[in-house]
Amino acid sequence: MNIVLGSAQFGLDYGISNTKGISSEDEVVKILQYANSAGIDTIDSASQYGKSESVIGRCVDQNSNWNIITKTPSFKGGSINTSDATHLSDKFKLSLENLNLKKNYGLLIHSCDDLFKPGGDLLFREMEKLKSKGLVSNIGVSLYTSNQIDNILDRYNVDIIQLPINILDQNLYTNGWLKKIKNSNVEIHARSVFLQGLLIMPESAIPDYFLPIKSQLDKFRKLSKSLHLSQLELALSYISSIDEIDSVVVGVNTVEQLKGIVNSKLLNINMNLFDNTSVKNSYFTNPSNWKV
Repeated sequence: MNIVLGSAQFGLDYGISNTKGISSEDEVVKILQYANSAGIDTIDSASQYGKSESVIGRCVDQNSNWNIITKTPSFKGGSINTSDATHLSDKFKLSLENLNLKKNYGLLIHSCDDLFKPGGDLLFREMEKLKSKGLVSNIGVSLYTSNQIDNILDRYNVDIIQLPINILDQNLYTNGWLKKIKNSNVEIHARSVFLQGLLIMPESAIPDYFLPIKSQLDKFRKLSKSLHLSQLELALSYISSIDEIDSVVVGVNTVEQLKGIVNSKLLNINMNLFDNTSVKNSYFTNPSNWKV
């Protein structure tokens, strides 16, 4: 399983299970050093992750060969114009400066719906220009829903799609969307595999907001015990059992958390075992909808 190191915790107090806040720079150095020694060579970042990109730029070993993916800023207006495209380019170049890089492995539209606004094509054309200039190797999108996939594949030549998938949120797998993306020769990066840590929290720590999906969470924990896997290992095994997924994005606060992920026991599991853990209601599977 190819691991991409998420970096939101390097600049934000991120995650429902996060009790440690923002990682210190000393800890980030340890995380990056261990990741590099474990064969992890890609970091997922964004200019909207607080000061994470500046932290990465200061902490990475400049002699190591990191592939770094960043993302576009958000665009609040109802339409996109040329000044927005210029802003995208300027922010990308600032990311390169903060990351202490001359070029990036990837640039993703952070909010996929920005492309669907009137004038949204201007943003993608600007990304194509950055790619043609050799400033970025791969361009793509970060998306949430199956409805966005068809629109993206029909209109844009993307290299990477980052999407949410986990034991609770199985829609993109069960409805065949991952196969469709893969058939378009697009690199698939899975995120939210622990659902901001919800899937690996102790039962006693889970907020009452999630009581309506207690049954699915109980079945997940029961399945992990029956397979002699930790909850973290089962969550990762679900992802590693899906052939279409190229990489999994995991965020950590400490080097010990990353060691736990790297050293996880993974099984190739019959996907039918996860039928009873699926949740259809996005109020519980999409963190932007959570009221906790």
